[in-house]
This record gives sequence, structure tokens and C-alpha cells, in this order.
Amino acid sequence: MDIDLPSDDNSSSDDSVFGGRIDLYEAYWLYVDGVRYVGPVLKQSSATKKDGESSPLARHYNHFYQKKEEHKEKCRDLPKGLRTYKRHFGEPRGDVVKVPRSKLDELGIEWEEEDDPIWLPPEYELPPVWEEDLENMDQAELRELVRKLRSENEELRGKRDDLKRKLAEVGESLSAYLDAKQSSNKKDSKSDSLTCQNCGTSFETKAGLHGHKPHCDSTDSAVDNKELEQLAEDLPELSDSQSTQSHNSTTAEEELENLNHLLKGSI
Repeated sequence: MDIDLPSDDNSSSDDSVFGGRIDLYEAYWLYVDGVRYVGPVLKQSSATKKDGESSPLARHYNHFYQKKEEHKEKCRDLPKGLRTYKRHFGEPRGDVVKVPRSKLDELGIEWEEEDDPIWLPPEYELPPVWEEDLENMDQAELRELVRKLRSENEELRGKRDDLKRKLAEVGESLSAYLDAKQSSNKKDSKSDSLTCQNCGTSFETKAGLHGHKPHCDSTDSAVDNKELEQLAEDLPELSDSQSTQSHNSTTAEEELENLNHLLKGSI
């Protein structure tokens, strides 16, 4: 899995910038490109970097990433930095090839024209995502695989049970809300059915409403409170006027009784 770094007989020892090729930079360069190549493929797969025990692809990624970090630390004291080194030499030393754009597109690796090319040994091939042959695993590896699968299964069951519990809670809350809404609608409907449409008076029973309705229908339901107040203010004058009349017209007592009925039917 390591990347071979063959020597370059044509390297110039009198290079004015770096004094020739530097092995640490060469290795760092290729391990960086290895991560750039394998990382996006692993991200799109069903495995993660934590699946190194059962995923060859994850093992390759972890190996390249670990080597990259190791060489990054080793190159801290070198001059200029890797980016300047790459721009100065253009491509790594030895038997390496630039991964073609068509291959990057095929693997779904995002790459812009201004991005650095990805260089890899020509013989390098991406490994499969998962191990396919269990016969090559020893007893300890098989037991560990079983333990891991059981653990993942239990975790999935826990998530499923938790989701079922939350759905049940939502269902109960929704049922309670709908029951309360239905009860409120019935109560409002009952209240409306026991309310006089003429004067707005509410009754506890239908019998009370029916007893009130004939009298209320015979009165002028359009009389408002201001008219009733005006009638009440005019009542004393009306009483005095009626008391001085000698003919058989309506008496003040009758006016009072009529006003009383009117008030009862309109309030």
C-alpha cells in the first residue's frame, strides 16, 4: 500500500531553489494526492473511515491520511513549503501518472480547472468497499464482525423504538386535540341552538327558549338600547300627559306595562 519513490537520476543537485528533489516532499506530495483521490470515493460509499477492519477502501484512506499527517510534520522545517515545491517542479519524481479528468468524473470527484492535478503510481487501483470473502477471516475477526453487526443492529432497534414512541406521543396529542376541538364545537353548536335569534338571549333549556320566542317575535326586535333609554326618559312626561286625559285612551299604567314587556323582550 505504500507508494514507491524511485530515485531520479536527472535531478539537479545545483537547483537554486531547493537544491534538487527532496524525498520528504516527494512522499508528502503523493500521500496528499492519495487522500484527495480515495477520500471522496470513501465519502460516497457505504463505509466510513471507522470501518477499517472490514473495508479495504477505508484501510487505504486511513493509511494515506496517516502517512500524509506524518510527512506534513516532517516537512515543517523544509524550505518554501509543499505548494511552492509542487509549482517549481510541476510533477512528482519517478513513475507516476496524472489521473485523467474522465476518471475523476467517473468516480464523482469534484475537480476544477485551477485545482492541482492528482498524481498516482500507474498501477494503483481503488480497492473494494467491503471484504467479500469471509473464509479469509480468522475466528477472532469473525467474532469481532459478529459483535459489531449485533451492536449496530441493537442501535438501529433502539432508534426504531424511540421513533415509534415519539410517533405514539404525537398520535395521542393529536387525538386529544381533535377530541377537545370536537367537544368545543358541540358545545358551541348547543349554545347557538339555545339562543334567541331576535334578541340574543341564551337559555339553558329548549323549553325556556320556546316559552320566550312567541313573545319576542311579537315585539320589534330592531329596538336598540338607545331607543329603550329614550323611552325610559320620556316615560314620566308620557304618564303626566295621559293622566290629564278624560277619554278612554291608553293609560300611563298600560304604557308602563307595554314598556316592561318591551324591555324583557329586548334585553
